[in-house]
Amino acid sequence: MAAKKAVKKVVVEKLSFLKKSYNAVKLWAVGNGIEGFLGLIVGLLLWSLGFKIYAGFAFGVFATRNWDLLKDWVKGLLK
Repeated sequence: MAAKKAVKKVVVEKLSFLKKSYNAVKLWAVGNGIEGFLGLIVGLLLWSLGFKIYAGFAFGVFATRNWDLLKDWVKGLLK
């Protein structure tokens, strides 16, 4: 009986971790917006095709969106 409770507790902890991870990724995706995703996808596509300079511009858009998210998160922690 105790083994079943221990197994159940481990499963619940793993599911809780997965749920927290999923929610964190979902919030990041919503915050990043379409500009961030397009910057990442276009950057990877251009880089794979050999257009490294243009890919750098696309990755710059992606980095800018993530920087904005990080900046807002830090501001929220400081308030």
